[in-house]
Amino acid sequence: MVIHDAIYNPRERATINDPLPVFRRLQDEDPCHWCAPLKSWVFTRHDDVREVLRDDHISADRLTPYFASLPSAQRGGITELIRYLNTWVAFKDPPDHTRIRSLLNKVFTPGAVRDLRPLIDNAVAHLLDPLRDKSEFDFIEEFAYPLPATVILMMLGLPPDDMQRLHEWSAEMQPFIGGATSSPDKYARAEAGAVAMADYFRAAIRERVSRPRQDMLSKLVACREQDDALSEDEVIGTAMLFLFGGHETTTNLIGNGVRALLQHRDQLARLRREPSTIKLAVEEILRFDGPTLASVRVVKSSHERHGRSLLAGQRVFVMIHGANHDPRRFDDPGQFDIGREPNPHLTFNYGIHFCLGAPLARLEGEIAIGAVAERMPSLAIAQDRYDYMDTMVMRGVRSMPVRQN
Repeated sequence: MVIHDAIYNPRERATINDPLPVFRRLQDEDPCHWCAPLKSWVFTRHDDVREVLRDDHISADRLTPYFASLPSAQRGGITELIRYLNTWVAFKDPPDHTRIRSLLNKVFTPGAVRDLRPLIDNAVAHLLDPLRDKSEFDFIEEFAYPLPATVILMMLGLPPDDMQRLHEWSAEMQPFIGGATSSPDKYARAEAGAVAMADYFRAAIRERVSRPRQDMLSKLVACREQDDALSEDEVIGTAMLFLFGGHETTTNLIGNGVRALLQHRDQLARLRREPSTIKLAVEEILRFDGPTLASVRVVKSSHERHGRSLLAGQRVFVMIHGANHDPRRFDDPGQFDIGREPNPHLTFNYGIHFCLGAPLARLEGEIAIGAVAERMPSLAIAQDRYDYMDTMVMRGVRSMPVRQN
């Protein structure tokens, strides 16, 4: 059955907070849904989402047609934003994606991530220890945000004192990159953030050209000396991507995860009894209320799905959060079960665009959430409702007041 009315309205607060009732209806009645408010196709079933993410008819380069569709005056106001976002590997198709990803795979290795464990352990202890004596605090502001931000700064070799201004620039870009539905000034803000961040990274990169260090930014610079080298713009854009993706995603993972555990005390008690289940617990957090709401694509060549005609140039939203709750793929998907196996969630995407930073996000999640469960025995949420961010791509809250005895 085709649902012709706009039952999925991403601008409604109730839907932003909990889109699953709408996603369930779409899964049952209209798995390939034309969403009028988004002017886009919406897929919510696990199998469909997985297929779309690896389909050659579908392109990850959603920015080129989007920027081209803007009025020239508006496009002229975001030239630097366009310049650097167009270098992001997340928005590339082969062969450009293949070239950039193969170079980044040499930098972002499993060994490089494993080597960060002691640094993450120390950062967690440094942030958690002063919080253990606080009766009330904002979990996002004082732990879930500064931890991944600290880690990504250490990885890139950037001074900790620069965290605040990098956070401000990233926050300026977030409404545009995240697809905020109610931020009229998001273009000007994103341009300002992109200009400031690009200038910052350009100076840091040129410093490493003359004096290389043992950090990831120096390794990115070294990629410029290899075959199919990264250009300076690509190094700057990749550093921006690492900074933005490296802290936004993990902040939401830690925040959503701790909140899920505090709202399901039986699972929190199980994690405390069986701390070895932390890896499975993080996978279930990624599925149950992960940091990704959706991934956006563009139809590259016209084709049909579920009897509907998808035309070249039309936008596609694959609802990761919906796919992760598809009863066709998961038994009792509404149940939060930290022992769930198997758990084929799609939170880190699928196919050639599987998230490069997934191993780091998992490691940070395991260390941080495990430490909170162990060291904060009386932690509790301080309010019944949390408003999720106004974004079409990410899923998380800006603030999370908690209390402890």
